[in-house]
Order: sequence, then C-alpha cells, then structure tokens
Amino acid sequence: PTAVQPEVRNEHYQIKHVSWMQNSRLRQSPVLTQNANGPCPLLALVNALVLSTPQDLDTALVEALRTREQVSLGLLLDIVFDELMSGRRGDTAIRLPDVSELYAFLRALHTGMNVNPSFIIPAGVREDTAGCFEETKEMRLYSTFNIPLIHGWLPPKHSLAYAAFERSALTFEDAQNIQFLQSELEDKLQAEGLPQTEQQLLQDIHTMKNFFVTWPTQLTDHGLQAVEQSLKPGQVAILFRNDHFSTLYKEPTRGALMTLVTDAGYSSHEEIVWESLVDVNGAASELFSGDF
Repeated sequence: PTAVQPEVRNEHYQIKHVSWMQNSRLRQSPVLTQNANGPCPLLALVNALVLSTPQDLDTALVEALRTREQVSLGLLLDIVFDELMSGRRGDTAIRLPDVSELYAFLRALHTGMNVNPSFIIPAGVREDTAGCFEETKEMRLYSTFNIPLIHGWLPPKHSLAYAAFERSALTFEDAQNIQFLQSELEDKLQAEGLPQTEQQLLQDIHTMKNFFVTWPTQLTDHGLQAVEQSLKPGQVAILFRNDHFSTLYKEPTRGALMTLVTDAGYSSHEEIVWESLVDVNGAASELFSGDF
C-alpha cells in the first residue's frame, strides 16, 4: 500500500448517503459516485461490497465511508484490501500465493478491467444463466470478492448466432480476431470458390457481425431475461454492459432489476437511488427512490 503513487492516492471519490429498503427494513448506506473517469469497475465493486454487507455488521469499509463525504483513492484501496483480508468474504484472498498481486489488481481497477465476454453457456449449465467471461488472471483475482460479475450479451440457445459462436468463436475477442479472415475468404470465394468448411466460416463471420450490429449495447433480450432469472431476490451483482460496470440489485418484492444510480449529477438528490433495467437500450427505464 505504501508504494502507491502520491497523485493516485490523492484522487478522491465523492460519497452519497442513501436510504434504501432491504427485507422490509430501511437502511442507510454510503455509496461512491462517479468521478471524472466515469463508471469504473472499482466504483461498482465497492458499492456492491457495501450493499451486500449485512445491515447489522459494521465493517471497516462501511464505517470509513459512512463518516465521510469523500474518500481518497489511496484510503479506499487500503480499506477494500483490509475487507478482503478479514475473511468476511471468504478466505480465497488470504490463500493467494502473492497477496501484493491482489493489491496491484485493486489499483488497476481504478482505471479499468479487461474482460472477455463469452457468448456460449457452458455444457451442463441452465440455458437461462447469465453470461460469464473467459477465465483469466484478472478474473481469478476478481473472484476473491465473491460478488457475481455477469453480462447479458447472449444469443438464444437455438439461434443462428449461437450456432455461429459455438462453431467459430466462443468469446468476443475470438469473434473480433476471426473477422480479419473475411476479406481473404471473400477474395478466395470470387477467385476459385471455397470448400464447405470455409463457406461455413464465412457465413459464421457474417452472422456474428450481424449480432454485434443488432445488439450494440452489449445486452440482448434473451440475455436480459437470463440475468433476471439467474439472480436471486435481494442479490447484488455487477453487470458489464456498454463497456461499463454497474452495481445491480434484484428487488426482492417484485423481482425487478435495478442498477444503482452513481452519476455525480444526482449526488444531491437523495430521492434518486435506483434506475430500472427493463430493456436493452434504456428507453423504458425509470428512476426510483430507495424504497422503489
């Protein structure tokens, strides 16, 4: 922690103190709002940790934020790290061979996190499961927080898009890389024709590109339904969408999906806490108070 650069440690996040309903009880929680860098994964993660902390449990993280109007990035990293090492989130972090690697990962979350969405649901997993990501070192370190990181950028199981991804590109990065073959395949098609396997590959590339054009917000109707079905009432998760990370909550009474409003423009509006997630482009979303 002492090795963090001074200019990084001195950056601050504003804190908004919100009242919200959980299990028919009104509770107070301090949440971070967006700074100039926008909705980074560190902000979404800290807010998810705060909201998922039991109401009767006073942790160093919650107490440090509850008594402040703003918090420096350096202090925030320290208390999140302490929360992980306390064992309250499981002992995965404590058992890491290199704990300093985890702290470096926390620092990196301030500016972003590389994730590679998978479009295919693993074998043996229910079809209405939310989307997952390629297993990387970053994802392994992230898993120490025990907060689900999900996406809803999913084609339906029996669609042409699903079949194309399953055959030719399981993840987003695979799909991007394979598109470099398109011009070569099209030239070969004009010149001498293509064997069946390459014809199928070219068709899959067109199908995948059409999928990306059709669902530009990185959320599909099927994926939204899968997210809704996979979360339990009252569960907190982090949703990846539009290259952003949002703190997501499934309202337990009606099962509605709500994202935490962290825009600094609403920081002085105590009555605005949630935004409903009801469609893929936000056209029908509404703002809600803490008691929904």
